[in-house]
Amino acid sequence: KLNSKIIALDANRDDGKVVAITENGETIKANNAVISCGPWTNAVLNAANLPELNLDIWQVQWAHYEVDSDVAASIPQAFHFRKENDIDGGLYYVFPSSATESIQNGGKSYVKVGVDFPTGGPLKNMESFNYKGSQKVLELIDEWVKEHLPAVGKRFDSYCHPYTMTTDSYFVMDKVAENVAVFSGGSGRAFKFGPLLGDCMASLLTGDDAPVDLTNFSAKRPEIVGQTKISQSTTANSARSSCEQQEVIA
Repeated sequence: KLNSKIIALDANRDDGKVVAITENGETIKANNAVISCGPWTNAVLNAANLPELNLDIWQVQWAHYEVDSDVAASIPQAFHFRKENDIDGGLYYVFPSSATESIQNGGKSYVKVGVDFPTGGPLKNMESFNYKGSQKVLELIDEWVKEHLPAVGKRFDSYCHPYTMTTDSYFVMDKVAENVAVFSGGSGRAFKFGPLLGDCMASLLTGDDAPVDLTNFSAKRPEIVGQTKISQSTTANSARSSCEQQEVIA
């Protein structure tokens, strides 16, 4: 059911069905289920008595900035890598006004500017997630805009959203039970692969051939089942390297 909050999931029934209980007490029964709930992945797996995954949750910040429409067309999509310094992870990006057309305010255009490094250390659940983010990181973004996009105006809004990260920057796409598949570890870059990921997840439950080899996305690989922790900096560098490779390929 669309927009139904699930409070319990049973994937270990004798009849082979997957049964979910909503917060309203409604029972939903299905032959198969896909768990794709980002930073809440382990909470759902735990509720279903399924093995949890080694995932980190990053608090990542971004904002919209006002820009005159005649200037907006000259601002491209861009990524900027610079040396890390204290809380500054060094990776900034700007998305052009054409990517923010849904935002309207007095005929002005807007660009999205954000960072691709976490605020604070990685989390293991959403209980302590701070949706307001850090004022200091916002100031870093403001300073970056002032230096590199001098024609851009004031900050219109700001956000802090969760990124579900794996230590090797590869997604998790695998079955965790006979009738349950999981997608997680989007690592801040899953959206652009949406249709392909959907086909991959469907193939896991239908038995059809996947459109790509899913070996590297196994939920059983050491980076996902192991408890070895790596530093925030190492994880950031891994994600940054992966991003660089994607841009070269693109």
